[in-house]
Amino acid sequence: MTRMDPEKRVDAILPLVAGQSQRAVAESVGVHPSTVRAWLKDPLFADELAKVREVAARKPLDAGAVLVAMDEAAVRLGARPAGAPVVVSIPAGASARRRRRLLAQGVARAVEGGLR
Repeated sequence: MTRMDPEKRVDAILPLVAGQSQRAVAESVGVHPSTVRAWLKDPLFADELAKVREVAARKPLDAGAVLVAMDEAAVRLGARPAGAPVVVSIPAGASARRRRRLLAQGVARAVEGGLR
């Protein structure tokens, strides 16, 4: 059942926002591609994905706002309790590609509960 893995659902959001294929996202989070398709049909997941997409599409990219949107999505999808801190350090002058990579890594660690 797709609702039994809230952490994996949250892990799938940023790669989907970044434009990865459903198959690539499924491989990266460790589920079958049909599971990702089922998540995309779920109104709650689709709504959270749309919210993060909207924040990530803003120019210039605001990594802090994306983190807040991901944290809110994690809470609403049941992956973590409300109020868990999320902090990611992005060096000044980092390229857009590096900022996105660091942001994705930070969110992944935060979702797993390993971010201090």
